[in-house]
Amino acid sequence: MIPVSSRPSISLGGPVSTALEADLRTTVRQQGVVVWLDGEGQYTGFVDRLKGVRSEGNLPYEVHAYRGSHLALMLSLEGVAGGVDRPRMVLHLPGFNEETVRDTPFLELYAAGVRYRKALDTLVSEAAAGRVAPEELATFKARPGLTLDSADTWLASRLGETGGGIAGVLREMSLAELLDDLLGGKSVSKRVENPEDVEALWQDLSMRLGLPPAWRQLTLGSSSPRAGDVAYVAASWALAVEYVDDLRRPPVNDPLKTARGMPRALIDAGRALAAHLRGQHADFYQRTADTTELLLADEVEAAQAEDLGRIDTFRFEEDKVFLAALAALERADWNVAADWVAMRVDAGAGTSSFWLRRDLTRSATWQRIGEVARLGQALTAAGGRLGVGPDATDGLESALEAYLKRGVAVDRAHRVLEQSRVTLLYSPVPEFARLRACLDSARRAWREWADAWARDFNALCRVNGFLPAAGLQQRTLFDDVVRPMTQESGTTAYFVVDALRYEMGEELFREIEATPATTVHLKARLAELPTVTEVGMNVLAPVGNGGRLTPVLSPDGSRVLGFQSGEFRVSDPDSRRRAMQDRVGGSTCPWLTLEEVVNRDSTSLRQAVARARLLVVHSREIDIAGETGNGPALFGQVMQKLRVAWQLLREAGVRRFVFTGDHGFLLLDESTGAAQAHGRRIDPKRRHVFSTVPADHTGEVRVPLAELGYEGATGHVLFPETTAVFQGLAASTGFVHGGNSLQERVIPVLTVVHRAAAGGSTLQYRVAGEIREGVAGLHCVAAWVEVVAQEGLDFGRTAEVEVALRVKEVPGVQVELCHVRGQARLGNGVVLATVGEHFELFFRLTGPSDARVPVELHHPGVIAVMPWTPDHRFAVTAGQGLRSGAAPMAAEVGLAWLDQFEDRGVRRVFEHLAAHGTVTEDEVAGMLGGPRAARRFAVGFELHAAKAPFVVRIADVGGVKRYMKEGVG
Repeated sequence: MIPVSSRPSISLGGPVSTALEADLRTTVRQQGVVVWLDGEGQYTGFVDRLKGVRSEGNLPYEVHAYRGSHLALMLSLEGVAGGVDRPRMVLHLPGFNEETVRDTPFLELYAAGVRYRKALDTLVSEAAAGRVAPEELATFKARPGLTLDSADTWLASRLGETGGGIAGVLREMSLAELLDDLLGGKSVSKRVENPEDVEALWQDLSMRLGLPPAWRQLTLGSSSPRAGDVAYVAASWALAVEYVDDLRRPPVNDPLKTARGMPRALIDAGRALAAHLRGQHADFYQRTADTTELLLADEVEAAQAEDLGRIDTFRFEEDKVFLAALAALERADWNVAADWVAMRVDAGAGTSSFWLRRDLTRSATWQRIGEVARLGQALTAAGGRLGVGPDATDGLESALEAYLKRGVAVDRAHRVLEQSRVTLLYSPVPEFARLRACLDSARRAWREWADAWARDFNALCRVNGFLPAAGLQQRTLFDDVVRPMTQESGTTAYFVVDALRYEMGEELFREIEATPATTVHLKARLAELPTVTEVGMNVLAPVGNGGRLTPVLSPDGSRVLGFQSGEFRVSDPDSRRRAMQDRVGGSTCPWLTLEEVVNRDSTSLRQAVARARLLVVHSREIDIAGETGNGPALFGQVMQKLRVAWQLLREAGVRRFVFTGDHGFLLLDESTGAAQAHGRRIDPKRRHVFSTVPADHTGEVRVPLAELGYEGATGHVLFPETTAVFQGLAASTGFVHGGNSLQERVIPVLTVVHRAAAGGSTLQYRVAGEIREGVAGLHCVAAWVEVVAQEGLDFGRTAEVEVALRVKEVPGVQVELCHVRGQARLGNGVVLATVGEHFELFFRLTGPSDARVPVELHHPGVIAVMPWTPDHRFAVTAGQGLRSGAAPMAAEVGLAWLDQFEDRGVRRVFEHLAAHGTVTEDEVAGMLGGPRAARRFAVGFELHAAKAPFVVRIADVGGVKRYMKEGVG
């Protein structure tokens, strides 16, 4: 519809003319000089009236018109179009067209401005859209001799017929309000039984939505409608209008063709109503869409994914695009698949598609498609080869630069894909077999790429040496980076993180870099060889001597135990701490694990750093998770803990930080590559083997220990030249390191310097929520974060608050945050929740044995947030955990959970169940005080049972009703 705003005070002739002026005003505001070639002179009277409005000072632009004299018009234009500023004016040239205007003195002005076009037929349609029934409008326009004046008279007459009864009520309601009324049983819905009111209602919907009688007949038939029927017909047409407007080709379905040529105002009204129904009446929308889709069989058959737009009005649209995206993955057309995903899935926050919001499994599948596509795009951008020849003069430096620019993105995308594959790839997802095949294909593509880059890197190392320049060596990191920072006042925190590879450090960098009054730098170094903990973790202490290392080997020479530093050996956390303190000085050098930092209170942390120049935070979580086969599932949680530890230490007064790792890792799937044989199967250590014999083998690269700057070492270390692992006795977990690939060797050196102390927020929050029914084997809670208190003014209100989920009481249970929908998004092991907005969190709990455990939604950092503990226990699925040989977890809980039962009788019943495993209905009555109390217990049984750390079932044994603990038969 043409906007009807900022109307002049002098009448222009009627509602059509007023709408024309509003459109003209918008064009002038956007374009400046507007030349109106009015070939038939239809608008001469209107422009003359417009000039009168301008003369009264009620128009924000000039109006000039040709009225038979070129000279007169030229004189009126003097000084108007020649200034520095672009003029705002309308030049009306009746009787001229694009050819004849070239013979006038106004050609230059015509070329500099923009031509205005508005056919009278189009103008009338736009002015009347949504205000007059389409068939009535069509009848009027079909009359001969249509003029602007006659159109003004007709529309003014139609708008002046206010009518009585329901028509006046409808005129005051928006379409959204009308549908709300019809669906909610309010005032209008109660008048549907009156035939006259129903006819007025159909007339109103025809005017405002363009609802044709044929569609009403198609969807409703000839039966007398109820309020819900009217709502269905209107909603169905609104969906049809939205679908056609979003379609990239003309519809093949005949009833839909009517929607294609409607005025823009009616189309916009239909789209707005469809959006309102999706947001406020989701169940009704779904029923309407599914029923309407049944009427569009020919459209469903003809539709191709390329035809469809950004909005999945109907379910079949999402189906078509979903299959097209899968097909794009299958043919390795990564960009096409990524484009399909971008239109339907908002990374992290959830999805823009109504159908995906209603179907968690399908939404998860789309996310997997997106991750495969992003890995494919990264592989394409990186190229199949390292691109640094073995004769490059700056060898390792060039290889490192190439990896940082092109390779890191590939490995990050691969890790994300492996993490989500563990947490969200479960059999109920649509097209499970095809999706799994695409994931497997992406794995193979990554493996082929990684193998090619590893061959190139090893060839480069053969020529240029395996030890980089001093500034890129891991052994010089402490003296180059850490020690200088400790010479300043205050404490420096040194995070030594086992298996923190470069791309994970880059992720941490991105999360910290926006911190106010903070300087953050990220650089890369190459880890020592072999890339194992006993080498890399020990050289993160100052153990070098003039750039050389003195290794301590095992008696059989098969592995490095540590390094000699002065008079003592550095081989474990205590000796590393001693070496560091000797180098930096100070009365103390605290050594804390990552878990100790995140679990200590602020007072304890302040005491720990009070007199220390250097505080070391040691983390083994990434390496342990990987070695036990839980890596991808837990990497995100470890990254979140590192960030929380940084926040907590900053709150404790630490202003300088260094984060680094001892080595990186590879995530391998053995189905994508064969293991490499080497001598006896007991010799290799997965990715390397020590040898006293200088013998070369096919597919391997050999490095004399002396070339690594290892003082007094005469042996050699051999590596596969690809990402392959040696055949050996070690169990496969998919997580490997020890070799000479860039993924294993490139480590981050992240330095963070805060120029000011942390400023605490004066806002206090709390998490609240409720239990929801799980989906596809996942638990679900609905939750929100709200402000509960504020001390003073706080202009830096947090838009998002991190919320983490943890298990209470029972150790050894892994939490997997699988999906979130609503106003939140998933981060590294946390939910980033928008304050005041609701979200749903889907999660899985796994552990060494079956159990039922309580959980808590809490904030893992330093913001004041009151946690929420649901009055419910969630089932743990027995699976691979971090502990082996664990006792049943329910036995670890004790009896503290019984305190949840306020009723002493109910407590006695569950205490009896915990001890004996079964209780009869008569025994329940005795414990509760009689049959009536037993019946109340039975009614509320599910609520009571949800609080127990075990599953309770009801069974009939020999005609006796029993409550039985799961596992007791």
